Amino acid sequence: MAGSAQSRRLFLNLAMLLLVAGLGGFVWWQANQPQQQPDTLISLTRADITRIAITRHSGNGKPDIIRLERAGEQWRMLEPVQMPANPARISQLFTLLDEAVEASYDAAGKDLQQYGLELPAVSLVLNDVSLLFGAENPVSNKRYILTGGKIRLVSEAVYGLLNGEALDLVSLKLVPEGRSVKSVSLPEGYASKAETLRNWQSADAVRLEKLEGKPDGKQQVTLALDDGSSRVFVVLPGDGDLVLANEALGIRYILPETQHSNLFPTGQ
Repeated sequence: MAGSAQSRRLFLNLAMLLLVAGLGGFVWWQANQPQQQPDTLISLTRADITRIAITRHSGNGKPDIIRLERAGEQWRMLEPVQMPANPARISQLFTLLDEAVEASYDAAGKDLQQYGLELPAVSLVLNDVSLLFGAENPVSNKRYILTGGKIRLVSEAVYGLLNGEALDLVSLKLVPEGRSVKSVSLPEGYASKAETLRNWQSADAVRLEKLEGKPDGKQQVTLALDDGSSRVFVVLPGDGDLVLANEALGIRYILPETQHSNLFPTGQ
C-alpha cells in the first residue's frame, strides 16, 4: 500500500511538473509571436510628409484653404499667409497617423450623407493622400473619415484644429526660427541689458490674433536680425496682457504681462 501511495505521489508530481513546463513553454511561444499592428488610416509616416493642405467649406462662397510645406525639418505656412508654422500644432496634426481604425467599410454604394461625408466640412491632404472628415458616431463619439475609397471610424484629436483659425498653425515665436537678434531698439524710458537680446530671441506668445487696421499704440520696438532684416512691433494696450502688433504681418502677439519686465527692462 505504501509503495502504491508513493507511486501515485510521484506520478502527480511528474504530471504537475509537465503541466508547469507546458504552460511556461506556451507563454514563451506566445511572447515571441510577431504582434499584429493595428490598422491605421494611411501608410505615410511623419518623415514622408512634406506637404499639407487643409480645405474648409462653409457652404457659402470660396473654400478656405491652408497650405503648409516642409523644408528640411522646418514647416512653413504658404497660404493664407507666409509664416513659420507652429511645430507643436504640426505634431498635434500628425497624431492622426497613429490612431487605430475601429471599423472600415467600402465607400462604394454607401449613403455618404449618413456619415456626414456627402459634403464634408473639412478635408486634409497629406502629400497626395486625401482624408475627408465626416460626422461623429453618436454611440462611440469616433469620427468617420473617408480615404482610399473606404469609410474608416477613428478616434481623433485634430478636427478642432482643422476647423480653427489659420493663425493657430503659425509659430508663436516673435523671432523667426533660424534668425538671431543682433540689436533691440526699445521705447524711451527703457534700457536694453545684457540679457535683453536673449529674452527677445526666446520670447513666445501664448496666442496670435489677426490685426485689424493700423495699430494705434505709441511705443515701438525694432529688432535687427542677423540677415539684415528687422521686425517692428507696436505696443498696444492689453487687458492684463502684453500685446505686440506686427503691422507688416497683420498679427497681434499676445504675451503674459509677466514678460513685460524681461522684454522692457528699466534703466535702474
